[in-house]
Amino acid sequence: MTAGLNLLAPDLGVSGVGARVTTRSGGVSADPYGTLNLALHVGDSPEAVLENRHRLQMALPNRRFSWLKQIHGTAVVQGSDSEVPEADAQWTTEPSLVLAVLTADCLPVVLAAQDGSCVALAHAGWRGLAEGVLEALLQRLPVRTEEVIAWLGPAIGAQAYEVGPEVREAFLTQMGWRCEQSFQVSNRTEGHWMADLYSLARHRLERAGVGVVLGGDWCTFSQPGNFFSHRRDGPATGRMATLVWREVS
Repeated sequence: MTAGLNLLAPDLGVSGVGARVTTRSGGVSADPYGTLNLALHVGDSPEAVLENRHRLQMALPNRRFSWLKQIHGTAVVQGSDSEVPEADAQWTTEPSLVLAVLTADCLPVVLAAQDGSCVALAHAGWRGLAEGVLEALLQRLPVRTEEVIAWLGPAIGAQAYEVGPEVREAFLTQMGWRCEQSFQVSNRTEGHWMADLYSLARHRLERAGVGVVLGGDWCTFSQPGNFFSHRRDGPATGRMATLVWREVS
């Protein structure tokens, strides 16, 4: 708990790197966005969202925030607190600059150099994963891929994420047999599949050369007390933030 906010603090095992994940608690947004919605694009009161972001910044003092306008693509930018670019991944070597992505079922992926020299963050829904957002981000980092660790944040779990055949085909086209175990036949809808975003992300990271992949322990859909879920709650729902930064040396 930090300044009234219930922030999850993953252990990345990297000295000099901090990370947090917000939950639903500690903000001022009214239902159905209650209470710590951090997204300006979901229909919530802008004043409430800005107050929520202010509370988050007060919980992590002396740091600047780098936000993105996420578009479910593969664009990668260098983090900055002076603009909000259209992109789904960002990286930095700058101390005290907090990288942020917003999610409510999609997968947030934190990357960090093992020596703490750089950090990165991706918003990876199925489209971004299939099109290569993680690989695009890894290619931009100023360290070798084998020197990077990854942490998978809260996302919709395989038991709740039903998708159509086009999703499975998109991954089969890109990954072949490697991704088959990430899809199970749905017993709910004929011709549909249950997709495991965590498994798909691990496959892609490991194939790219990342040797350490941590996390993947939460399901946004099945934990309504902690997390927003677009699939569970519909379009009128909030967004959590996953955050990562380098500490000042």
